[in-house]
Amino acid sequence: MQVIIKGRNIELTPALKDYTEEKIGKIDRYFDRGTKIEVELGVEKNPSIADNQTIEVTVFADHSSVIRAKQSSPDMYASIDEIVGKLNKRLKKLKDKNDSRHNKHRKETIRGNGYSEEDLAAMAAAEEPEFEPDDMMIVKRKQFSVKPMTPEEAVLEMDLLGHNFFFFTNADTDTPNVIYRRRDGHVGLIEPT
Repeated sequence: MQVIIKGRNIELTPALKDYTEEKIGKIDRYFDRGTKIEVELGVEKNPSIADNQTIEVTVFADHSSVIRAKQSSPDMYASIDEIVGKLNKRLKKLKDKNDSRHNKHRKETIRGNGYSEEDLAAMAAAEEPEFEPDDMMIVKRKQFSVKPMTPEEAVLEMDLLGHNFFFFTNADTDTPNVIYRRRDGHVGLIEPT
């Protein structure tokens, strides 16, 4: 397992590096072969932010799975301890998914996989921008490979990444779909007609 530790607005002391490697190293039981893990430790300089000690971990797991977790607290060592718990939960989900896929070969249904006009209207009206459309610009671009998967697998990937939505190609229909977390805690599926 390869652990890369970077710092942002923080001095990476040998003690801090050793502690981080020791704690992050405990998740290696989930992997059969070499895995790359990127860790970024950072301190927010804004005095109004109480939880200013942040750790962000990205695990490039088996094949194309990526697991991310971020944790902030007033103490860096506490942030490190808390993120290991988050990573353990997400990696256990990934391991269970892989075991289920290889052993059972069955599908589960998603609750709330449809969407109504009401849902779409609520999503569109969620927040009005505080600026004029002329002022809007794209400030970040991401590119990633889209592999075909079932909506159930997409929900798991969304949870592993810790995001509120996930774009994927539906393996059943070969169309682009979006899974999103609804405010009521259920999951929605947007698919083209």
